[in-house]
Amino acid sequence: MSDAFNVENLYREHGSRLRWIVLRIVKNPQDADDITQSAFERLLKADVEARPVRDESAFLTTIATNLARNHLRHRDTVQRHSESVTHHYTEVFVQSRAPAESAAPDEAREQALQAAIRSLPPKCKTAFVLCKLKGLTYQQAADRIGVSSHMVKKHIQRGMALCAAHLQNGARPGNDTTGAGHDAG
Repeated sequence: MSDAFNVENLYREHGSRLRWIVLRIVKNPQDADDITQSAFERLLKADVEARPVRDESAFLTTIATNLARNHLRHRDTVQRHSESVTHHYTEVFVQSRAPAESAAPDEAREQALQAAIRSLPPKCKTAFVLCKLKGLTYQQAADRIGVSSHMVKKHIQRGMALCAAHLQNGARPGNDTTGAGHDAG
């Protein structure tokens, strides 16, 4: 711990104000707590001998607001990427309808999609069903499955890709579109 700062006193003096500022930016209490903690960690890691900190309050506020803004940018980037991936696979699902399905397109499409989902590796299938069909968040699914929310997202992306491939290939016998033999989890 750095002798240059009494972090406990600084936290008592500035912690709640800093958290309030961050919360107004990120609009999520858990993220605000994490970002506030990170700001104090950065203060501890600051090389005060090379660059002295004159105003700890201003330094902490600058760090916290920059971390909060970075967090928002990252969250927006992840969301845009997720939306574009979902949009791509939605288009693939719609294009996968065969002309013979025209008599009962909804029923045939539903059966093809169910077959595609059944063909998924176990964890992909579980994540896909929980999030895409039952409407759980990535975090809720992660808690149920016992993996991280990031891993749930990967399972869902893989599941969507495998379902799209299954639908495009028409699930012909002998086509292994699941890659189940390569599924480690």
